[in-house]
Amino acid sequence: MENTGLLGNDFYKNNPLFTSTGVIVEFSAPLTLLRLDYFTFDRHYCDGSRISLTNAADWIEYYWKAKLYESAIFEKDHLKFRDGHVFWSWLNRDPVYSAASLYGIDGGITISEKHENYCDFFNFGSVNNRSITDDYLVECLPWMHQFTGLFKYRMKDLISDAEKHKFPVPGIVNQSDCIQHVISHANTLVDSQHKYIGQNNFSRIYLGDDFGNSYLTKKEFELVMLLAGGSTTAEAGFKLEISSDTINKHIKNIKEKLNCKTLCEVGFSVGKIASRIAYPFKN
Repeated sequence: MENTGLLGNDFYKNNPLFTSTGVIVEFSAPLTLLRLDYFTFDRHYCDGSRISLTNAADWIEYYWKAKLYESAIFEKDHLKFRDGHVFWSWLNRDPVYSAASLYGIDGGITISEKHENYCDFFNFGSVNNRSITDDYLVECLPWMHQFTGLFKYRMKDLISDAEKHKFPVPGIVNQSDCIQHVISHANTLVDSQHKYIGQNNFSRIYLGDDFGNSYLTKKEFELVMLLAGGSTTAEAGFKLEISSDTINKHIKNIKEKLNCKTLCEVGFSVGKIASRIAYPFKN
């Protein structure tokens, strides 16, 4: 009899984790430019349920059927995680990563994003490429953060559908010693954000879940930062070389996207954006 684990055959046949693989494969194809071939998105909810989307269904199917979740650090209490990243080299190799290597997946990083009711994990890895080092992954971090923002924006309908098929993680065994050391890098991520936003090669800033996965255009973001820095609308218009009518249109759009009624509320929202990770991406 085929081993289906505790989730049953319907899980492997009908859950978006497996039925949407083709969509994720196509969307994640640009990651190959970074020599990253493997991508899986996991969302862990406070009630213990979760959703997952991947471009490597064969490996993920084996993961569940072999009950590797019983030893995986990212299956533990999501409240232990904050905004940051964990290199796979920091974690015990057995049994999860040694098994993944049999599928060619070896060398990678997991980016975590903490939210009020869930924690998101973005898993990036190489396939049969031993040249992927932690130093190389650090260099790629700004691009991976861009990808996560665009992923949640473009795949929001698919994520919403997956939420209708949330599934529990069965039989979790608490093995807190399976991690060697997990270090929070929130400051590093924010520094990367600011460094990247300072460049001129993006057209949108993706704002993440706190703002409905909406985005600001480059010009809207520049206007917000000028206004937050004390510029009047006239001064901002002069600096950005746009008319007062255009300024007013931008402000109207910004208020709608940030769910604000006044510029004062926009100011508070800007502080919240600056304290988290914004996601620039060139379209």
